[in-house]
Amino acid sequence: MKKDNEHPYRLYRVVSVKKIDRWFFEKHDHRRTHAKIYHSIIRPKFGICENTFLDYRHESDEVLELFRLSVNIEFSMWLPTMEVKYMGPVEADRFSLILWDAFDTAFKRILKEDPACRIGAEKLLKYLLICLGEKSSVLVG
Repeated sequence: MKKDNEHPYRLYRVVSVKKIDRWFFEKHDHRRTHAKIYHSIIRPKFGICENTFLDYRHESDEVLELFRLSVNIEFSMWLPTMEVKYMGPVEADRFSLILWDAFDTAFKRILKEDPACRIGAEKLLKYLLICLGEKSSVLVG
């Protein structure tokens, strides 16, 4: 087994952990601690121990500039971090399921309409808004 500092995905993990911790942590808010984000996001997502988490946090910030993540990857980490930061666990899970279902429905509707379609951002947003609108009317009513 390779040591962590030899692992090919080490930079990805370091950058991811540093970004998630920065999005969540707030210096003077004890609800937004490093320990909370470690237990709620970092450990379940990356399976690293607390000492590795601490080591990653103390890596040079230079690594953030040298190893850039795609917007898709960053968003997939940012959204659950914000949910945990601002919502209770039950509501965060509920919101994720609502979004998941709306995206799934939007993709299916677009492909039913045109199976060979290359989906553009605007088209997906249009269908997503329709699906979320349908969900909100069901949830409110």
